[in-house]
Amino acid sequence: MDRRQFLQQVVSVGSAAALLAACAPAPPASSPGTVAPVAKPATSLLPTYRPAALRPQPDFPSQGPLYEDGYVNYPQSPIKAVSQPPGTGSSVTAFVPQLQPPPTALDSNPAWQEVNRQLHSTFNFVLTPFTDYTTKLATIMAGSASDLPDVLSFYGGYAAASHIPTFLDQSMADLAPCLAGDAANDYPNLAAIPTFAWKNAGSVYNRHLYLIPLERYLPGTLLLKNTTIWDQEIGSGYVPKDAEDLKRILQQLNRPDEDRWATGSYQGVAFDIVYYASMFGAPNKWRVDSDGKLVKDLEAPEFKAAVGYVRGLVGAGLFHPNTLQYAGITQASTDFAAGKWAVYVNGFGLGWAQVWRQGLHRKPPVNFLPVAPFAARAGDPPAHYLGAGFQSTTAIKKASPDRIKEILRILDWLAAPFGSQEDLLLTAGIKDVDYKLDYHGNPVLTDRGNADANNVPWKYTMQHPQVMYIADIPGYAQAAHDAEQVLIPLGVSDPTLGYYSATMGSQGTVLQKRFMDDLTEIISGQRPLSDYDQLVRDWQDGGGNQIRAELQQAMSG
Repeated sequence: MDRRQFLQQVVSVGSAAALLAACAPAPPASSPGTVAPVAKPATSLLPTYRPAALRPQPDFPSQGPLYEDGYVNYPQSPIKAVSQPPGTGSSVTAFVPQLQPPPTALDSNPAWQEVNRQLHSTFNFVLTPFTDYTTKLATIMAGSASDLPDVLSFYGGYAAASHIPTFLDQSMADLAPCLAGDAANDYPNLAAIPTFAWKNAGSVYNRHLYLIPLERYLPGTLLLKNTTIWDQEIGSGYVPKDAEDLKRILQQLNRPDEDRWATGSYQGVAFDIVYYASMFGAPNKWRVDSDGKLVKDLEAPEFKAAVGYVRGLVGAGLFHPNTLQYAGITQASTDFAAGKWAVYVNGFGLGWAQVWRQGLHRKPPVNFLPVAPFAARAGDPPAHYLGAGFQSTTAIKKASPDRIKEILRILDWLAAPFGSQEDLLLTAGIKDVDYKLDYHGNPVLTDRGNADANNVPWKYTMQHPQVMYIADIPGYAQAAHDAEQVLIPLGVSDPTLGYYSATMGSQGTVLQKRFMDDLTEIISGQRPLSDYDQLVRDWQDGGGNQIRAELQQAMSG
């Protein structure tokens, strides 16, 4: 389909100006918390943003730094983006979580060896399975400064461990002399990381620039539709008018007698309450009310209204009965792709692509596209929760100025633009060993390509800004590009991104899990809806109010 047809399926809205004006839902009349003025993060220590000059011409150009370039196929004749080897012959060690199977060891890995040759450095990793990552990171942070790896990855930024700011001040290098403002011109691939990623990652702390972000897409969760089912039974391009219209549609799509339900979910996300909360106009994690107070999403009346709504959907039998048996998103996504239900909440980018790819392997193939955002009440402006815009952050341990510059040059090399010779080596390895080119010039990994190249965690150490490129899904780049044009103007951000709360670091995960577990019992009908207000009080008294106060303090500084 062409872009016009896709946009007709995705959304029917007014001008961009109207969309931008519609982003912020009205605040509640009152909410708990300490009043404090809210200040914007300091930007003087951030790099001056400059898009990579040597990036190849995209098929679907970005509309600005909030958006991504889109490529149908891998660029032909990749250019060399970095003219000189960045290293001095030294060794560099990085602590990075192992998010994929272990790679081929360096001494048997020609792709890794070639990267080291081009770096003119011996780059090694301290790899830790993700299940052990936080424990290992805490051990490293508590150890001797002399034993620290040269480079540390904080997966999730401040959420990686408690007391990170103190550790940064004590042990990590201030990168501002090399990267602040126009100084970043010496590291053009790092300067090409959009400013929002640096801000949201909390790269600046205590007037020092400590962290380099791994940028990710801004769009967040989507309501994906099985287009075969939706188009035949609801109508191509139809967007629900409001919450009641969505319920009507779900009831129409629900066919348990045919082993097909309207929707489904999985454990730990309370029946995807966050998506429905955005539909009702609740905050994206937090919002700042008219008095300058921070209001948590679960405290907002809009969130409680969403809880009641989803509880009604569950009570009507519209969720697949295995919803609370699915241990995680992977198993649930597989059943959605297999046609077990018709619509499903999933993430923009990788989550969407994984479902779509599985659908294309069905006979006949099935496509998945997003349902446009719409408000729970007809006439209200729709909203879309934006994500954090980064996956992790990278820091360099304190060292001499020359050593810090050397490691920054190496990280800059690892951040070479998509479509460059460096990027091709890092992601696909060595031609005819780790990959071969298909008819359109796209690298297709051989049997050893994953272990030699893809599983070496270069992309979790440092990487170029994201692009929309998945060659084995026809139409993906255009669909994602067109979806961004709709979602980002409707975007609602979390205003606390980039700020640190010690209580959030030490207790936030436990508090959130406890709340979501209890909320799941309410939505599933195991507990009455009247218990909801007590859940909120438990969250506030258990540490939530302290988190609020600390974030307010950080934001007022």
